[in-house]
Amino acid sequence: MRTITPMPANGIEVYDIDSGIGGVFTVSIARELGKDTLELRVWYGKLTESGWESYGLFDGSMFRASRSRLKNKRKLIIR
Repeated sequence: MRTITPMPANGIEVYDIDSGIGGVFTVSIARELGKDTLELRVWYGKLTESGWESYGLFDGSMFRASRSRLKNKRKLIIR
């Protein structure tokens, strides 16, 4: 069963980052750890009227990366 997570009304700021396994992950910044180091949360699923529908697998995974690796800043918003 897939999980539906409510999204904030004002959306969530996300970026693309090279996955290192032949594609990209959509990520959000969970917290800043230093000058250029971030802890990132992977968003792997789809946005629905009910919220975020997780595809499992990588969704919710956390990892660290430098801010300079983030590309394509945008907002996920339920309309």
